Amino acid sequence: MKNKFVIKKINEDGFVIIKKLINKKEVKELLNGFETIIDYCISLISKKNKFKNLDQKYLWLQKRNNKLRKRGYDISRFHPSLYKVIFSSKLKSILKKYFKGSPLIDAPQIRVNDSSNTRLLPMHQEVYGQLSSNMLALWLPLSNVSPNDGTLGLIKSSHKKGQLKHKFYKIKNFKAHGVLKKLYRDSKITKVTLKAGDAVLFHHNLIHGSIPNKNRKLRYNYIVRFNDITGVKYLSNLRSPLRIPQKN
Repeated sequence: MKNKFVIKKINEDGFVIIKKLINKKEVKELLNGFETIIDYCISLISKKNKFKNLDQKYLWLQKRNNKLRKRGYDISRFHPSLYKVIFSSKLKSILKKYFKGSPLIDAPQIRVNDSSNTRLLPMHQEVYGQLSSNMLALWLPLSNVSPNDGTLGLIKSSHKKGQLKHKFYKIKNFKAHGVLKKLYRDSKITKVTLKAGDAVLFHHNLIHGSIPNKNRKLRYNYIVRFNDITGVKYLSNLRSPLRIPQKN
């Protein structure tokens, strides 16, 4: 896939799907890095338990000590395995062409969705909490995803509408911002089907959100954001906070 085509797709559709951005070995490395953190958290409270896989470990920790699970989740953002994706030659080439230079890298992390769907994100734009007003987000599943199992939903070309009015929604004790529903009610939501290691690279104004996980297996996704320094108001306006503030 040529860079020119990728950038054209982002400009026209608001997103592009990049097949096999990372291989199976690299997917496993990301999951192993996350599992290392979960293993350590479990070791702090139990030495006896035996588990068959990462799913069992994560769900056990969630049930036994959810506060520790949350802290492990936070610390997992600093694991070195997360940075290998960023330095993929294919991705670096695309980003350099799009931003006409090297963007600032922010918030690489692994996000986990279980069948309780307690942290589903409503349809939204990447407008709050970002470093820059001009950025691209990368969403990469670490297991196969589909509309039947749960995935990412996108509204094609919605980025052309610019920044839209948002409000805060409370969903199962989780507060998240989303575009006013009346502004996209009649729009078609594209629910992507991807294999582990494929990725979606999308514009910050593209309307997107979570499609519920209907599978008993956990869904692991890798997420990172790339920010254009020219959109960082923290530098151009000394009264601005580091991140774009949320609005109630």
